[in-house]
Amino acid sequence: MTTSTARAAYRRGRARPGRRPAGPWTTAARLAFGGFFLAMAAYNAVVVAPHATDAYRGVAAVAWPGVDRLVLDLVVPWATPLAVALVVFEVGVAVLVLSAGRAVRVGLVAAVVFMIALAPLMSWYELANVPLVALALVLLTREHDRGLLAVLRGSPRP
Repeated sequence: MTTSTARAAYRRGRARPGRRPAGPWTTAARLAFGGFFLAMAAYNAVVVAPHATDAYRGVAAVAWPGVDRLVLDLVVPWATPLAVALVVFEVGVAVLVLSAGRAVRVGLVAAVVFMIALAPLMSWYELANVPLVALALVLLTREHDRGLLAVLRGSPRP
């Protein structure tokens, strides 16, 4: 289904209620969002994981009062495995967001929950994630019917 026929189906009530098909700008924003999570996974794999203990001590230094103690007592002793788990999680979110259909929604919801959960750990630095959360919430209002490979191949919409 082309974009115009998908929008026509939406107007006739055949698309899922409450969600319009993603247009080219929304699709580009979703692909950029997934790329951001891949970039963060690469950064965490290359920079954070090798020096995870020091990195998480830095997180404890800016965390909210009380949360800093939890980071030092629970996270720092397991710093490297948790950094690897973070990389795996970020790659998983990126793969889901770069997919199509329901997987995109799962990835976007996981990304929003993750970024909001970072607030007690990152203090003022977390403000940089506010636009990303807003973008993910906007992307959740659209129906994403093509994944990254279909977009790159120029495949028509289903």
